[in-house]
Amino acid sequence: MTEEERYLFDLQGYLVVEDALEPEEVEELNRLLDACDLWNQPRGHDADLDYWANDENFFHVSPPHRWGRPFLELVGNPRIVGHLRELLGPGFRYDHGHALFMRKPSTALELHGGATPWDPVISYGVAGGVIHSGLTVVAYGLCDVGPDDGGFVAVPGSHKANFACPDGFLALDDPGPWLKRIPHRAGSAVIFTEALTHGTLPWTADHERRALLYRYTPGHMAFVGRYRQDGRSEPDWAYPRPADAPDDDLNQELRRLLEPPYAWERPDSVGQT
Repeated sequence: MTEEERYLFDLQGYLVVEDALEPEEVEELNRLLDACDLWNQPRGHDADLDYWANDENFFHVSPPHRWGRPFLELVGNPRIVGHLRELLGPGFRYDHGHALFMRKPSTALELHGGATPWDPVISYGVAGGVIHSGLTVVAYGLCDVGPDDGGFVAVPGSHKANFACPDGFLALDDPGPWLKRIPHRAGSAVIFTEALTHGTLPWTADHERRALLYRYTPGHMAFVGRYRQDGRSEPDWAYPRPADAPDDDLNQELRRLLEPPYAWERPDSVGQT
C-alpha cells in the first residue's frame, strides 16, 4: 500500500482501488456470469449453489471460486494481494466469497458491522504502525456505480467507533449525511474491513448491479465453519480448501491462500517461490 492508501484506509475503513481488473477481465467475468444464468438456477437445500435473497431483485450466491479459472484466480489477484498482506498479515487466507446481483426496484440491506460491540473476528486496530484487521472484504465492481445508483454505503470511520450504531440508523429508511455512497467504475475494487458499519441502498439504476465479494482473514482465523448456516452438515460448503481445484490448476500462492486456518509455522501467503 502507498502512504496515501494506508492513511485513507485507516481513516475511513475502506479504500477504492481503481483498475483492479482490466476491461477484458470484467468483460470475461460478466460473460461467464451470463452463461451461469444465476437469476434462474434452482435454490434450496438440494441446490448446487448457496443462495441468500434479500428480495426478488437482490440476492447473493456462492461459492464463486469454484465457478472456473477466472473466478479462482481472483483469489490471488496480484493487484490486490499486496494490500491484503499489509491489512491482514503475511499469512492471510481466503475465507469465502459470493456474487451479488441487484435490479431495480430492490430493497435495502440494513447497516451492519461496526467496532462496537467488540468482536475479535471483525475487529480493527493499529499497533506499532502495523494494521491488524479481522475479516476483510474485496468487492470487485463488474458495472459502473454512479453517485445516485444505490448499492454499497458506509459510515466512514465507524471501524474505530466507541459506541454502537443507533438502532434508528440501521434500516436506511432515511439515509443521513453520516452515510457515504461510494461510486466507482467497473473494474474497481472496494476493500473494506467488516468492522466498518456498512449496508446496501436500494438499487435505482437501469442497468443491473453485479459485484464479486471475496473475503479474507488472518491465517489463524476462519469466519465460515464446517457447517452451513442452516445447520446441515455439508463439507462442500465449508471454508475453501486446495481440494476445491485440481492440483494442476493451482500455483503455489493459490494453494497457500486456500489453506485452512492455522497459526504454527504458517508460511507467507504471497511473495515466495
